[in-house]
Formats: sequence, structure tokens, C-alpha cells
Amino acid sequence: MSRYIEAVWCRPVDRLPIWLMRQAGRYLPEYRAIRERHTFMNMIQTPEIAAEITLQPIRRFGLDAAILFSDILTVASALGSKLEFVEGKGPVIDNPIRTESDLTLLSQTPIRDSLHYVRECIELLQSGPLGNTPLIGFAGAPFTVASYMIQGGSSKDLTLVKRLMLTHPNIMADLIDRLVLATADYVSMQIEAGVDGIQLFDTWAIHLSMPEFEEWVMSPLKAVLNRIRNPRRVPITIFTRGSAVFWNRLATLPVQCLSLDWQVDIKGVAGLAPSHIALQGNLDPMVLTATPTVLSSQVTRILQSAGNRPGFIFNLGHGITPDVPIDMVTRLVEQVQAYQPVYEA
Repeated sequence: MSRYIEAVWCRPVDRLPIWLMRQAGRYLPEYRAIRERHTFMNMIQTPEIAAEITLQPIRRFGLDAAILFSDILTVASALGSKLEFVEGKGPVIDNPIRTESDLTLLSQTPIRDSLHYVRECIELLQSGPLGNTPLIGFAGAPFTVASYMIQGGSSKDLTLVKRLMLTHPNIMADLIDRLVLATADYVSMQIEAGVDGIQLFDTWAIHLSMPEFEEWVMSPLKAVLNRIRNPRRVPITIFTRGSAVFWNRLATLPVQCLSLDWQVDIKGVAGLAPSHIALQGNLDPMVLTATPTVLSSQVTRILQSAGNRPGFIFNLGHGITPDVPIDMVTRLVEQVQAYQPVYEA
């Protein structure tokens, strides 16, 4: 059993596991070399390329888990969003959802047919290249994917999303319901294909009030989790931005792990979270652009705050950024993997 799997089930480990959100990406020269020859959509839709990119950080750093190279908007694309990734701008959707008639144009094609390339990538990785390294699959949670589909891309304030929620909640609810079904099927397909863990990302929850969070994040997440077919009991992690506010509500979900953003007091959460819930996090990615001394002190703070709690996985509080020096990632991994937890009897 891998250290990641042991830790996510809150079992003692001889050293702490570490992996990084967005660990396969633009900070790596080997990734950039592939990106120069392919569009982003081509990379995630070609199983051999996606598998190679998934493996790159494992080969370089010896991380304790791999995460499938894909994107949270694959489900939006499968439902009919005209999605492209524009350099310097991010995801752009040319046919956003704004009216009831827009909803009628969504695809009815089964997810396992539309996203067959994800299954093929997982099967390719699990046929041998990963060795004993566990593979994490993932999906965007319904509210976050809906936000992109409504806004037509990224947004600092979700103006169009919140306006739709307030003035046409029926349209929002219909879209969320469709995403619940699609997301559950997508995650189930990944589990069936052989992933060892799942992470759900709800990055735009940070823009919501508590009542809105309960309606548009918690309820859909419960519905997704209840529909996932998981006969192997693959552990599921949930990540939200704004977890300093929402973590205690998320801890009531039937998940095995909470992934915390960097704004959380991880020491406080470690002391209050249920003992059966693992914690993951929560280094600010910007620390990786500071000095080695600053990095070491910040990592030590987190290790001392949560590292001796059964069920802790070191990660960032959000995705790694393209400007991070590779040697700083090496330092981070080496420091965390040298840490041996001391558990209370």
C-alpha cells in the first residue's frame, strides 16, 4: 500500500506523502517542449501525450502520487461547450449558457463515450508506466464547471453567474442538475478505469455566501457523491477555495480527505477536524518563488502544525504556478519526504 493511500485513510505512515496540484504543467521544460507542438486540447485528448505529461513530475521529483493530466472543463466540453484554451487568457467558451434555450443545445451523448480518451489514458498509465505510484483522477465540481459555462471563461467576481442565480434560479438549477449526473458518471468511469483516488475541485465556491454555498455547492456535491459508483472504495478528496470558511461543512460530506487552501489555519483545522477525515495542504504556491530559507520555514510550520496527525498529505493550497523554479520544488519534496511523523500513543 502506498503512503498516499495509507495517509488518505488516516493510517500511520513512516514519512509524509507529498504531491502537488498542477504538478504536471508549465513550470517543467519537458512539458513546455510538448506544448510547443500541440494545443492544450490536443494534449488532453491524446492518451499517449496525456500519460507522458502525467509521468513527467513523477520521474523528476519522485512524488508520492500522480494526478491525471486533464482539465476540470472536460465535462463542459463533453456537454457541448465550445472550449478552447487561449495562451495568456485561459479557458474560453464561445457558447455560454444564459437562457433556457441554451440549455436545450447541451449534448445528450453519454459521458463515457464523449470522454473515452480519459479512460484510455488511465488504462495506459495503469498498465505499467506508473509502477507503484498511485494515480489520482479528478473532476470539476458542478458549481465551478457551471460558472465557467455561464461566464464563458474565468472571472474575478462571477457577475453573470450570480445574476443568473438571483434572477433565473431555474436555469441555474437545471444546469447544475445536468452537471451532477455528468460529473458522477465521469468520476465513476475513472474509478472503473483504475484510478487510485479522486479529487473534486470547487474553486469558485469562494464567491458565495453561506446560504448560496449550501444551495449551489453542498447540495450538488452530496448528489454527486451519492451517485458515484465506487465498488473499490477509492478515496475521495474535496478541494474548495474559501475552505477557511467552509471546511467544517465540507467535513460532513462522505469524503475521506479535505484539501485546504493556503488561507486556512491548518493547525486549527488539524485540532478540530474529525479524526476519520484526512487533511491535505496547504502551502501558498507563491512561497515556492521566495528564498530557500523562507520555503524551509514555511514548510516546517505546516509540518509542525499538522504533520503528526494521522491522515496528513502535504500539498499546496492551490496549483503550482508557471514561474516556480524547479530547484525549489526539489527542495520542497526533499524536506517533506525527510519528515517522519511522531504519532501520539
